[in-house]
Amino acid sequence: MKSILLLCLFFTIGKLSLHSLDTWFIGLGAEANAHTREGVAMGGGLSFGLDLNSNFALGLKAVFSHNFATVAAIEPLAFFRYYLPLSISGPFVQAEAGAVVYFERGVAYPAFSGGLAISWRFILGKIIFIEPLFRGGYPYAWGAGLTAGIITRKKQTE
Repeated sequence: MKSILLLCLFFTIGKLSLHSLDTWFIGLGAEANAHTREGVAMGGGLSFGLDLNSNFALGLKAVFSHNFATVAAIEPLAFFRYYLPLSISGPFVQAEAGAVVYFERGVAYPAFSGGLAISWRFILGKIIFIEPLFRGGYPYAWGAGLTAGIITRKKQTE
C-alpha cells in the first residue's frame, strides 16, 4: 500500500507527471508469430502508449493470434520503449512482459510472456504513424508485424 501511495505522489508532483506528458499514441496492428506448435499463427492487436519524453515510452498492448487449426493465443503485455537518440520518429527497442493464455482443443493454459522488439516509427502527416516490428521472446520465439495508428502531441506554446 505504501508503494502505491509513493508512486501516486511521484506522478502527482514529480517530473514525470501525467499532466505534463505531451504525446500519446494508439494503434492497431497485424502480426505473424510462433504462438503455435508448428507453422505460423496470424493475428492482430491493439496498443496504447505514452511518450514520457523524447527517449522513453510506456504502454499496454494486447495481441490475439490463431493458427487456423487448433491453437489460439491472447497475449496482454506491458511495454517499455527506448527511442534511439535520432528523433521521436525513428528506431526504438522495446521490452515486453505479461502473460499469454493458450486455447487448444477446448483447454486453456496460461504462461509468462516476455521478450524484446525492434522497430522504427514513421510519422505520416501530423498524426498518423506506422511501425514495422520484429520481436523475439518466450514462449513465442518470434513475431513480425505492422502497426498503424494515431499519435497526438500538445501544441507548442510560445
